[in-house]
Amino acid sequence: MNKKKLVFTSGVANTFEWYDYALFGHFAPIIGAKFFPESEPSTALLHAFLVFAIGYLMRPLGGIFFGIIGDKFGRKIALSSAIMCMAIPTAAIGFLPTYETWGIVSTGLMIVVRMLQGLSMGGALTGSVSFIIEHTHKEERGFFGSISMASICVGILLGSLVSFLVKNIFTPEQFDNWAWRLPFIIGIVIYFVGVYIKKHTLETPLFMEAKYRGEIINSPLRIAFKHYWFDMIISIFINATGSIIFYLEAIYLISYLKLNRGFPESDVSHLANFCYVIMIFITLFAGWLSDKIGRRKIFVFNLIFIITATPFLLNVIENSGFMAVAFAQIVIAIMAATYIGPEPALQAEFYPTSIRNTALSVSYNTAVSIFGGTTPYVIESLVQNTGTITSSVYYIIASSMLGLVALYFYKDRSLKDYKVRISEEEINL
Repeated sequence: MNKKKLVFTSGVANTFEWYDYALFGHFAPIIGAKFFPESEPSTALLHAFLVFAIGYLMRPLGGIFFGIIGDKFGRKIALSSAIMCMAIPTAAIGFLPTYETWGIVSTGLMIVVRMLQGLSMGGALTGSVSFIIEHTHKEERGFFGSISMASICVGILLGSLVSFLVKNIFTPEQFDNWAWRLPFIIGIVIYFVGVYIKKHTLETPLFMEAKYRGEIINSPLRIAFKHYWFDMIISIFINATGSIIFYLEAIYLISYLKLNRGFPESDVSHLANFCYVIMIFITLFAGWLSDKIGRRKIFVFNLIFIITATPFLLNVIENSGFMAVAFAQIVIAIMAATYIGPEPALQAEFYPTSIRNTALSVSYNTAVSIFGGTTPYVIESLVQNTGTITSSVYYIIASSMLGLVALYFYKDRSLKDYKVRISEEEINL
């Protein structure tokens, strides 16, 4: 299969996958009002962000499930299955009865749907990364791997644009009554992208080579935890800061600027969309640059910049006028994009083919669950308890310091052929 067509197909799948997932963040205020009614909008929003985090806590389980499928049966099967599984719970949100109709049952159903979304998302992104990386030569992995991450930004941008259109096409009454459901129902389209990948794409050459050599492991999860547990911990701490900064930018600040700073919704939406566009190009550029100068250098520089710049940027967001806030948010967007661009290649090159999908899925999704998915809830809790968003600076700096320590132990094992740390007997376990 033509590489450009393959990368494009995977990118489209990832775009719609994240369109589905990002809708929850864009519609958090109304979801909070419909499924977690409280007298205070801020309390309902906090509950909505908590459910957002609960969905993320399912991602490691999804990573384990689809990661094992990827290592035992193929990257293509794992990716297409995860994508198709994402479509159903997303569309289901568009049909769920609200608290007013079914009471606490509707709240429970929303939580279950979010858990199912998190389960499927746990296999989608890392499956996409393995799928693309293993179709690509090493000297191009940074750039092609960044396409997976850039497609996240495209998906979030698409979700933001659809959200903006729905809110402006329909009257406030129509939006509140039923129109907010439409973007979720449209998400069913992703199911057919998964079907296309399953039927019309080829398995990765590295997986086929491992299969030919008899290196397919029957228990990749056990082997990953037995021989690569320290590597997975390193991966988690490398990913932590990027997850926090990304979800601060992509999910939390939209609600913060509307509710806490009182900026007009249209201005906040335009700023968010502009940041998403910037992130698409910076993500691709950072991935390309990592092929030229090395991935570790980019991460070290970015982490140091995050540590020094974040206190100033959050202070601006909390206290300054809209133009200064826009500048600060753009800088945060650039930091996030620079972080996620080289990450797929950096993380994938940390593991051998035989357990890559499982180890990458477990480590990446654990990091995103602990640090990323909880970011909106953690920061909103800090804001409500301390009265200031700058209180989250210590959380961000601490994770950045851990990231720098983790990078010290990182090794790019793709630079040389190395002996996989398992015996022939363990391959058949």
